[in-house]
Amino acid sequence: MNLSSLFPANVVIVHATDEMWETPVRTEEERLIQDSVAKRQRQFRAGRNAAHTALEQLDAPDGPLLRGEDRQPIWPRGYVGSISHCDDSCVAVCAVEGEVVSLGIDVEPLKPLKPKIARYIDTEDEKTFMQHHQDLPRRLIFSAKESLYKCYYPLVGRFFGFQSVTLDFDISRQRFQFRPTAACKIDFPHHLQFHGGYLIAEEHLYTGCFLTPGTPVAVQSR
Repeated sequence: MNLSSLFPANVVIVHATDEMWETPVRTEEERLIQDSVAKRQRQFRAGRNAAHTALEQLDAPDGPLLRGEDRQPIWPRGYVGSISHCDDSCVAVCAVEGEVVSLGIDVEPLKPLKPKIARYIDTEDEKTFMQHHQDLPRRLIFSAKESLYKCYYPLVGRFFGFQSVTLDFDISRQRFQFRPTAACKIDFPHHLQFHGGYLIAEEHLYTGCFLTPGTPVAVQSR
């Protein structure tokens, strides 16, 4: 699946190949998964191998991609990135920090969420939207908020619930924006421009977003 429409040209996108799921990563990275189940080890290796390939294309310094206390990847200084995987797809996106301030990517199977999970995701506006657009993937809201969270977390450094924001979609362009809800306690950086989009493949849904310096989007609570 070509994801180039989700990101600007200076973002490198790498889908994990079959070999990347099986190839061991750096020694320091392998230590992070030594006690994990086989499925988790395969997903981790796919993500790290894809991320290393992307960083190599950007001439980034070579070295292990470790993780912080929040379990997020620690990218080389001067670079930004994001990794996502499901059972049978994995993708990494990376860029030189500057024109792109932060990145978020998510891949999901085209299956509905379990009801006990879905009820914590959608706001009332989003439930109404999805009821009127039942041809869209059931995981669209969840996936878009996953990529949005990954994009903003490195900047705000705080967890925020999925009902802290509500999404507005432009179906004709396959783009989305967001608005904080009354429940939101996060001060999103207002000096950055948010860009969000989605793509639907045969078996997967991909959402991606990125931040650039510039005129801010409207992020007024309602």
